[in-house]
Amino acid sequence: MLEKTAASLEPCGFQRVVPGATQSFRTTRQLRTAFWQHGAADLELTTAWQTLMHGTSDLITNPPPEDNNDSALGASTFLLDFLYPSGAATLMRRLTPITTTHGRSNSFPYGQRFVKLTPRPYTSSLPRRQDHRPSTGSVTGEETRDSDADTLGNETDGTSIEQHEVGGTARTSVQHGDTDQGADPKSHAALTQSDSAVNDRGNTSTNDNHAERLKRLLDTDDPKDADPIWYHYKALDESSQLAYMRQVLLFLSKSGRLSDSWKISELFHKVPLSLWTNGIFVAGVTAETNLQNAEEALEIFVKGLGRQDLDNTSLVDALDLLLSSALRSPTSQALIDVWKHYPDMKARWDFDGVTSQLKHVASVPDLAGKALEFQSNGRYKLLDFENTGLSQEALDVLQRILIRRALVSCAKAQVIPLLKVTKDHLAFEEFLHRVTSSGKEELGFEVYQIYRDLPGSMPSHSVLHEMFRLFRRFDLPMSTKYAGFELLWGDWHKFHTTPSRRAFQRYMAFYASQGETQRVYDLWTKYVELYRDDPDHNILQGNDTFTHLLQVHAVRGEAEEVQRIFNAISEKFNIEPNAYHWNILLNAYAKAGDYDGAIATFEETATVGKADNYSYGTMMQMAGERGDLGFTIDLYRRAVGSGVRVNEAILNSLVDAYCQNDYLQAAEDVCVRAVSKGIVATQMWNKLIHHYALRRDLAAMNRILESMVEHNIPYNKFTYQKLLMGLSLCRQSQHALSLLTSALKDNIFQVTADHFHIVMGALLRTGEPAVVQRLHKLMQDYGFSSTSESMFRLTQTLAQWNNLPPAQRARFTSAEWLSEALHSFGEIYGLNDTNKLKTLPSSRVKGSRPGRLLAKRVEKIHFSAMVFMFTQMKDFFGAQQLIDLYRHVFQGQQDSDATLPIAMLNSIMLMDFQEGHYDRVRATWSSLLEAVKKEARSPDEELHTSKISPRYRYILSGGLEVMQRMLFTLEDAAGMQQLVREVRFKGFEIDSKNWNYYVQSLAQLKEYKAAFQACEKVLMPNWTGWSVMRSRENVRRNIDLDRRRKGRSRRHLRPVATTLYYLAQSYIELGQLSLWSSEAARTAREIEVECTQVVRAIKSMRRVYSKLEYEIFDKEDHIDFDSVDVGHANQGRQTRLGEEGVMS
Repeated sequence: MLEKTAASLEPCGFQRVVPGATQSFRTTRQLRTAFWQHGAADLELTTAWQTLMHGTSDLITNPPPEDNNDSALGASTFLLDFLYPSGAATLMRRLTPITTTHGRSNSFPYGQRFVKLTPRPYTSSLPRRQDHRPSTGSVTGEETRDSDADTLGNETDGTSIEQHEVGGTARTSVQHGDTDQGADPKSHAALTQSDSAVNDRGNTSTNDNHAERLKRLLDTDDPKDADPIWYHYKALDESSQLAYMRQVLLFLSKSGRLSDSWKISELFHKVPLSLWTNGIFVAGVTAETNLQNAEEALEIFVKGLGRQDLDNTSLVDALDLLLSSALRSPTSQALIDVWKHYPDMKARWDFDGVTSQLKHVASVPDLAGKALEFQSNGRYKLLDFENTGLSQEALDVLQRILIRRALVSCAKAQVIPLLKVTKDHLAFEEFLHRVTSSGKEELGFEVYQIYRDLPGSMPSHSVLHEMFRLFRRFDLPMSTKYAGFELLWGDWHKFHTTPSRRAFQRYMAFYASQGETQRVYDLWTKYVELYRDDPDHNILQGNDTFTHLLQVHAVRGEAEEVQRIFNAISEKFNIEPNAYHWNILLNAYAKAGDYDGAIATFEETATVGKADNYSYGTMMQMAGERGDLGFTIDLYRRAVGSGVRVNEAILNSLVDAYCQNDYLQAAEDVCVRAVSKGIVATQMWNKLIHHYALRRDLAAMNRILESMVEHNIPYNKFTYQKLLMGLSLCRQSQHALSLLTSALKDNIFQVTADHFHIVMGALLRTGEPAVVQRLHKLMQDYGFSSTSESMFRLTQTLAQWNNLPPAQRARFTSAEWLSEALHSFGEIYGLNDTNKLKTLPSSRVKGSRPGRLLAKRVEKIHFSAMVFMFTQMKDFFGAQQLIDLYRHVFQGQQDSDATLPIAMLNSIMLMDFQEGHYDRVRATWSSLLEAVKKEARSPDEELHTSKISPRYRYILSGGLEVMQRMLFTLEDAAGMQQLVREVRFKGFEIDSKNWNYYVQSLAQLKEYKAAFQACEKVLMPNWTGWSVMRSRENVRRNIDLDRRRKGRSRRHLRPVATTLYYLAQSYIELGQLSLWSSEAARTAREIEVECTQVVRAIKSMRRVYSKLEYEIFDKEDHIDFDSVDVGHANQGRQTRLGEEGVMS
């Protein structure tokens, strides 16, 4: 890089003035080329060191103007002296001519060459050598190496051997690394004379060589070749320079280097006015502006205005440079000098149409402040100048330009004041065009409101589209979005009479995404009527004509309607469905939860060749969420084999499938591999956090968060949702509340209403209803409107009235609190108004459809929770009322056979059980079991890996608990065992609570062996021992917190204290029966052999005389109890955990 830099340095003669290095160092280092690449070559300090050395030499006392340009803008070696003081002088001498003592000592002709520069080892000094070398020498032309700069540097033992090609002869000069100040001037003079002789002999040949190489470099069009091009150009004779002058000028103008400006200026002034082109004109103005020759730049611009062959784009580019320079000037004269030519500029172009091209003006520092100051004071200052000739019109145009350009980069607080200065319609338009890309979205609504109310305003199509995009993307309450869209739709008719095709498509797409069926159909009908006969576009053949009709039903999960319209596209309109139509149909079945229908549709889509990455992503997502790992992997292999590009949705499905099957490490590996392939998908990592949260594994959640930071995966609002969910499930409500309030205060992440809902649920889980009420008030204080979910949380607080503060709790009785909760819930769905309730539309769905039972909907969760609450309070009448309301509102009066949500069916079974209607309980259970088995069936069943999708393996837990309670009441031990076998045979799993209840029931029903075997095989592997025994054996008494949190999960199978107490009682009974019953003795021996862990646990128990102990063990058996050393630890904790079914 230093060789290239040397070509742009003007030779100087200070090698005898600045002393050389006197000390050598053993090590050297190369100055990084990045130093030069980042602008060091454009820095100029020549004037500074000339001043410092003033008076020490009479060299270069009066250089001609042309040479002064070269030295004034060349990269200064003084900067190297600053970086490496003791070694800079050596380089300065190498960059100078061999002599400055020939005939013209005050100038350096262009024909004379530089001494060749060797690669510079930057250090304080090179080792000083006492070599004796000849000063000149010659080699043949075959030894010369060609290069773009004709340079060759070799350095050996502190010497530099320089070769310059002249004709066919190479000139070699050997020069010491440290030139003595006392060098003989005569030898330099002789060497110079020798150079001149060689130049004269090889001039013709050299000119041809330089021309050839110059042409080759110009053809490459590489800006890095600017220095070699200039070198070869200056080596040409005058006639050859004229031939290449314009090409070199245009080439240098593309380099963008400030140091090339003087070269461009020199060449530009040699180009006749008649030969000016657009590129040459702009290059000339740019060069003079860079050289701060404002008057010269303006003169060129004025000449350009008078030439009709220059197009307006070039003239506007030149004006942009001049205005930018004038606005940066500390005085107003420069701006006046430019703008007094306004009449000539106005004659050439319309300023309203070119303002957006003034990019340099927009980059002026504090342009917004200048524009505001121009309104208050600046324009009057311009008018006060003598002979300005500026009219009010010219000043108004200038002010509008300043304001429009200032809006590009101004602060948010300056936007409204700037727009209100001129109330320029075009300024409003330009700002609103880029409002979403400029980061000022929140100002867009206010600015648009001001604009539409201005007299004579007419928002353009593009502005209305941009505002639609703003309302669509900005995080606003849905009611505000609807109001904004209605306002914009009215403006379409107000300002343009008829909305554009694009507007119709966007509005239909939005309302379809919200499931607004009637609105979509109304818009679609108007759209077809208006544009059916459009000669430029056949709307019936458009890809998106039927898309919105399909989508609105797909969003609502109405797969039957989507299928009907899909069939009509081909049958009625004779149009072949495209990939969009197939994907929407597939998505409709996925939304409806119809697994079999989705699989059949996907296979048909693949058969007709319409399956793409969206098709595979949709099908894999459905399979992955259900946990059908084998099917998901098979789809993935098919996608890769079909050449489908693997995207984020496909990988998300793999992560889901692995997590549902407890292969969390494999899921994490998928995420890491995705990052290595450049897929940065926060959603995949959020899924990992979600599944660890379900397992109450906070340590793993924290590890995943750290891994996201390590792999540069950004957090988003959903990441914090999963974190809050994990804290909620681990009953860390105060930590969740602290995180939420910190986010509100310090803006850690974007808080949404969902974050409030999760924390409210956590507080309800820990029995803190009063805090939930305060949090809802905080939610409203921060501008969040009440939602159905937040109102439901408040309703749940009323059901926990017993945990409210005493003063608040005393307001109502328990019945009144329950009534208040029902009233509050009715407000959410508008169920308190009887007249309104009668007019509520019923669902169109008739009968039970596939996927309906397992589909998750908010109203199903809310109604099921309320029914369960009333059932627990034994208010069966209120519970039945809610069930009837649900049927009427969401299933239709004629849909009495439709299946209710599973949670609601569990509550109905509990009501029937408590009322003694056992036949109803059995009937409900049978229908529930068959319906769930059908919908939860896994495609992996054919591979003999699973009968039920892993996600739904525990879905029968609620109903199973009621059935076990009923069978225990009936003392039907055989029925309980048959029930468990049937459930497991069908592919379902039993959670920890049901297993513990099952063992306890069998033990009480005298099925000793079955009880012990079930506990030994299923529960004991995860048993951690008694707390007292851990303490006695010098083991940590309390289990670590992470393990206890995991133990709260119902899927974590382990025995609770109550289960072991009942087994201990059974063990005592067996011991007593063994005295006179051989069958009991044989059973006891078999239990001793087969159930060693249970027996060991029983024998290691210690008595604490708790209430639970007295409830389970007979008083008369206390002696036998002591004889087998039966007891247990920690009275208060064991009692509580026994009642809850959980043991820490």
